[in-house]
Amino acid sequence: MSRSLSSSSSSTSVSNLLSQWEHKGISSCVLGMSKIGKASNLTYKLSHAALLLLTKKIDYDEDDESEITNEDGILIEYGDYEEEKSKVQKGLVVYHYGDKGGLRYYIKKYGEFIKEFGDIGYVDMNIHENNQTTFDVFINKVAKREDNKWIKKNYSVPFGFHCQTFAVEALKELKPYFKTSNVYPSDPNLAKKKSKQKMEFIPANIKEQLIKFHIKENN
Repeated sequence: MSRSLSSSSSSTSVSNLLSQWEHKGISSCVLGMSKIGKASNLTYKLSHAALLLLTKKIDYDEDDESEITNEDGILIEYGDYEEEKSKVQKGLVVYHYGDKGGLRYYIKKYGEFIKEFGDIGYVDMNIHENNQTTFDVFINKVAKREDNKWIKKNYSVPFGFHCQTFAVEALKELKPYFKTSNVYPSDPNLAKKKSKQKMEFIPANIKEQLIKFHIKENN
């Protein structure tokens, strides 16, 4: 389940942003679930999963969302993607395994991410300080280059590696936390829920992992 074959990236190179992040830990992440053509209208199981990684904590109580909306993050996703040579040469997108394709990452602002990659819904999550790692440490744990695990050739739906299985593995490494109020389904019927039913837009394999990071609301 991969979405567009073409990435949509910032005019800033990925290396420039990562150099700014060199000594910063990943403080928060956003899981976005988005439609893939007409398929996602039939079932949430056929939706695309992508993650946005940020070095800024998401302030759930902040009235002014403009600061986080314009925050640059790294969007990471897995699919049957071919390397986009022109964008790679400009440094706008990185294919983790080079010309083997598959796993890729590029810059996306928080506000743009939730509009483009959260049209089914999204979940805002923060990461405890003792679990925060740099992007380099994270990517080398979840996707060792020598393993070639998340290359284009290994992409397979429904049996095998795909965008949702990568999201699960990434969440295991990130160990974020969230509350029910940090879950934002686009379906108004789900949005009214005050229980874990609010997460029904999330495919079962991802939801099974997410529930482990759910914390209760303060009364």
